[in-house]
Order: sequence, then C-alpha cells, then structure tokens
Amino acid sequence: MKKIKIFIFLIMILLLTGCYNYKEINDYAIVSAISIDESKKENKKYTIGIQIMNAKKDEESDSSSIAFYKSDGNTVYECMQKILLDLPKEIYLGHNEVVILSDKLLKKESPLNFLDYFLRDSEIEKDSLVIISREENAYDILKIITPLETIPSRNLKETIKVADDFKGTLSAITLDEFIAGLSNNGEDPILPSVKISGKVDKGKQTKNVSQSDPNAKIKLSTLGYFENSKLKGFLSEEEEEGYKILSNTSNGTYINVKCDDKNYATIRIKSSKTKENLTFKNNKPYVKLNNKISARLIEYNCKIDFLKDDKKIKKLEKDSSKKAKKLITKAINKLYKENNSDALMYGEKFYGRKNSDLKKLNIKEKDIKKIVSFSLKTSVKIEKIGLTIKSIKEVSKHE
Repeated sequence: MKKIKIFIFLIMILLLTGCYNYKEINDYAIVSAISIDESKKENKKYTIGIQIMNAKKDEESDSSSIAFYKSDGNTVYECMQKILLDLPKEIYLGHNEVVILSDKLLKKESPLNFLDYFLRDSEIEKDSLVIISREENAYDILKIITPLETIPSRNLKETIKVADDFKGTLSAITLDEFIAGLSNNGEDPILPSVKISGKVDKGKQTKNVSQSDPNAKIKLSTLGYFENSKLKGFLSEEEEEGYKILSNTSNGTYINVKCDDKNYATIRIKSSKTKENLTFKNNKPYVKLNNKISARLIEYNCKIDFLKDDKKIKKLEKDSSKKAKKLITKAINKLYKENNSDALMYGEKFYGRKNSDLKKLNIKEKDIKKIVSFSLKTSVKIEKIGLTIKSIKEVSKHE
C-alpha cells in the first residue's frame, strides 16, 4: 500500500511540472500584420512584410511600440526565415490581425500559389482579416500610422469592422473564409480594398499621429471581385451598393432619391431579403429574383407634412424601389455580363439544386456563370419616418 502511495505521488509530481516547452511572451516577436507584394528583385517572386507590436525600436520612426521588417523570396516561409536573421526573437503569428495583399500581385496570379503556408501552420491565426491594397504596395499600407490607432494593423481591422457593422459593406472576410472560397470551384470571392490618401512617405512617420489633419490616411475603397481565382477588378460605389442589397448584407446602406427638382431624400436600409427561384429559360440557367427592402427615412429636404399627405411616402417608396433595382442591375451586369465573376455563387447553387437538369442539358458548373440570366423585382417599404411628421422646410416660415 505504501508503494502504491509513493507511485501515485510521483505521478502527481510529473503532472504538475507545467508545460515543458513554455516560453515567455518576451521571447517572441509578435506579428500583428503581414503584407504580400510582388517582388521587384530578380529571380524572386514575393516581398513579405511584417509588423511587430512588442518592438523596442522602429525602423521608420521614434515610436517604441511597433517595427517593420520585410524580405524577398520565392515562398512565404523563405521570406519569414530571412526576416528572422534580422530579429533577436522568434516570430509568433498567433496574434496576427490582418493580411494585406497587393492588387498587382492578385491580378497576375492566384492567391492559392502563396497562401498555403498560412493554412498549414497550426500557430497562424486563421481569423485574420484579408484586405487588398489598391494602387499602392501592400507594405506601404502596412506602415501608415494614424491618430486614432497608432498600431496600423489595429487601425485597419477596426476600420473594416466598423464599416461592416454600421454600413453593411461586407468587408470582414477572414483568411480561412477567403481560402475556402478560392478552393471552391463554384465561387469567386469578394474582398475589401484600401487606399492611401495623401503622402505615403510622411504617413509612415510618428509626426502623422500628432497632426489634426494627417499627411496620409488609410481610406476604405470598394470591393474587389475575382474571376478564376485572380483579381479581375473593383466594383464602383453604385455597383457595390447593388451587390450588398442583393446579397442581403446591406444593413446600414443608404439610398438617395430626388424629392423635387433640386433636393434629395435619404432612406437607410434596415434589412434586405432576396428570394431566388432557380429555373431554366431557353435551356439556359435563369434566376428570378424578388428583393424586399425594409427602410427608414433619415433625411427629407423638401416641403412635406406626411400626416396630411401620405401619398408622398408611397411615391418615395416607389422611387426608392426604382433606385434599388437600378443599383442591383448594375452589380449583376458588372459581374455576370461584362465579366464572368460568380461572386453570388450561382454556379454552386445550380449545381447543388438543379444538377440533374444540368446533366440533361449538358451544362457544366464552370459554364453557368457565363450563360446565366436574371429577372428582378424590387420593393422598398419605409417603416419609420423619424421623430417628426413634417420636414423643416414645411415648418419654416422663411421658405
């Protein structure tokens, strides 16, 4: 019995020894953002940049909170190993927040050529947000310091999350979602993009933080759309609005319509629901779309007393419906008629729901986006008009 107690005691001691491979956080260089550009060096494919949060010295400024490093190579791993030669600490990617991809690189080759490393390594944060750098190197986007958030990666992440939560821009796309979309033959992903507004070089300095009007700012741009795993182009603002309405992600989106010859009213979308009927017309895939929008009146700059003239609300709903339909039509034309980008995944939807019909018609999934056509019905219902039943022009005696 005594031997058994000693044996149990020894086992307990072994179990309480802690993690054998435990390391202090100060032993790591914590990466908060990664950029991927096309390399300008001969015989090298990529330039990988990283932002380190817990740095003591910054290459670009006097700040002690962040530092930036980059290297060139033919794989992401090779670049990371080269960066290690400049660091006294081991790189840790478990807290990475954003991955910024160059638009030039995305137009030349599929991201599947260089994202394997991020999916394969178990320590890398898979919930990192993916962003396109538009018209600028991804590494330059990485280094812009702003007044509200002195850590660039946090500024990017918060900008996208706020836009996603309050303006319905469908911006927050994570790394694993993006890779899954690319890997699926029936889907062409959509990604948010950002630009630099102002002078890039001055935006990298800490002086940029201390100014009320910074020399450089990060500006959220429109959505980039893919075709056959490569970046094809960017939606215009109106096309983006139409895409958001159609994909039921338009909460917070606003629509302006004229309420007289010179002035406008603004409605804000509370919810958008689109019913899809997948069928065939002339032996080709055909989608009947019925979109219903619930909205509230945000601003009305014409004379009106809604209590006395409720027909104005009906007219506003009708005009808003026409505008919403116009926006949706622009998005569909851009993606499916002018290009062959299946951002709304109708190839996958037809393949899953109408596979037997496709086989009879000898239509392959990859060809659906090239031949699919649409019909569209849109209606807007204004649920709220705000705290007043009169516009300020109706109340004013000076009008």
